[in-house]
Amino acid sequence: MIVEKIKKSMMERGVSPGAISHFLSCRDSIIARSGNSTQLNWDDIVPFGDEDVKQPGTDQESYRHFERIGEDHLERAVVVKLNGGRSTSMGGALPKCFVQARDGRSFLDICMHRMMHLNDRFKVEIPLVLMNSFFTNEVTKKLVGRTPLMIFNFIQNEYPRLLEEKMTPLATGGEVDWCPAGHGDFYISFYESGLLDKLLQLGYRWVFISNIDNLCADISPAILGMMIDKGHDFMMEVTRKTPVDVKGGSPVFIDGHPGLLEIAQVDPKHEAAFQNINTFRYFNTNNLWIDMEAIRDLIKSGGLNIPTIINPKSILGHSVIQIETAMGAAMGSFSKPAAINVPRNRFFPVKKMKDLLILQSDAFLLNKAYQILPNPQRSAKLPFLPEVSFGGGFMDDNELGNWFADPASLSLVDAEAFEVKGRVFFEKEVKVRGRVKVEQAGADELRISSGTVLSN
Repeated sequence: MIVEKIKKSMMERGVSPGAISHFLSCRDSIIARSGNSTQLNWDDIVPFGDEDVKQPGTDQESYRHFERIGEDHLERAVVVKLNGGRSTSMGGALPKCFVQARDGRSFLDICMHRMMHLNDRFKVEIPLVLMNSFFTNEVTKKLVGRTPLMIFNFIQNEYPRLLEEKMTPLATGGEVDWCPAGHGDFYISFYESGLLDKLLQLGYRWVFISNIDNLCADISPAILGMMIDKGHDFMMEVTRKTPVDVKGGSPVFIDGHPGLLEIAQVDPKHEAAFQNINTFRYFNTNNLWIDMEAIRDLIKSGGLNIPTIINPKSILGHSVIQIETAMGAAMGSFSKPAAINVPRNRFFPVKKMKDLLILQSDAFLLNKAYQILPNPQRSAKLPFLPEVSFGGGFMDDNELGNWFADPASLSLVDAEAFEVKGRVFFEKEVKVRGRVKVEQAGADELRISSGTVLSN
C-alpha cells in the first residue's frame, strides 16, 4: 500500500516513470540492507594512481594533435550546465545562476556569452542545455528570454524525503517534503525528456557537463579530441587533491571496476584513510564528457548502474534521509571510461560567500572572451586559491555589501590566507598580502580604511 501511495505522489509531482522506478528500487535496497546500502566494502576499494589517469597530451605536439581533432568535431558537441541550485547559502532566494558573479554579470550571463564567443570563433552552433530543477525551471526560461544562442531546458527529478525510522515519506504538506534527486539523475531525466534523442537526431554526439557555478569549467577541444581519438565513451576530469579537497569524491576501482567513491559511502572508521591525499590523490571535479549514444544505449538496455547515496538530514525536527546519486558514479557502467588529469584552474565552484568574494576579487580576471582565469600576477608559490574563512558573526547575513564598501576592490592576488572574525567593515581598495587574520571582539565595529595594506 505504501509503495502505491509513493508512486501516486511522485506521479502527481511530475516525476518521470524511470525516476520513480529507480527511487523505489533504492528504497527497497536500503530496507533490505538495514540502511547500510551506501557503505562499500573497504577491502574492495583501490584508489586511482598516476598510471590510471590520462594526460591530455604530455607535450605540445600531442596536445595540438588532440586539439585539432576536437576542433574538427566541435560542431557535434553540446554543453550541459547543472542549473538546479538555489542561492540559499549565498543569502538569496533566486536560482544560483542569477547571482552576480563577476563584473556585474551573473553566472548564467557569463556562461551564455562564453558560449556565443566560442560559436563565433569556431563557426559552429554548440547548444547550451540547462538541467533545471522544479524551482529554477520557469524563472530561468523567463529571465533568459530571447537570445541568439540555441538553448534547451529539461527538469531534474525530485524524490520524497523519507523518515529515517519508518522509510515512509515526510508528510508536512510543504515543499520540504521533497528534495532534488542528485545530479546522478541527469541520465534518466535527460533521456526521458526526449532531449537526448532530439540532439542525436540533429547530429550532435558528445556532451560536456559541469556545474553552472563553476565558471572555470570550459569546453576544451583538446579533451574532446582525446576522447574521440582514444574511443572513450565517458571521461571524468580529475585533479590532484590538496588539503582543502579531502572530502571530494575520488576515482577508484571497486572490486576491480572503475567507479567513484564519495565520502558518504565510506565507513566512519575509514574516513581518515579516505582523506589522506597521498593515498586518494585525485578528486572528481564534476566536469564530465560523455558519448550521448552510449547514454541512450545504456538506458535502453538497463545497463546504467549508479550506486545509491544516503544523505541524512534534520527537517523540522524529523530525522530524514535523502536518496541521491552522483553523476560521476555511473563511470563503471560505460564500456571505455577514463579519468583525465586537468589543471586546477578548471575547478572553482562557488558554493559560499567566501568563494564569491574570491571570484569577485583580483585573484581572478574576466577577459574579453568571457573566460574566468586566475590572475597571472598571482605568485606560483601561492596556492591556487587564497584560503578564506569567516567567523564570530562576520558575514552571517550573507550580504557582501554590509561588510565591504566595494567587494570587487578587495585585493587577494597576493593573499595566502585571509581570516576575519567579528564586526569588521572593509572600505575600498584594501590589499591582503600573505597570511592575514582580522579579529574584532565585542559589539563595536572595526573599520579598515581605504588603501590599507594588511600583511603578516
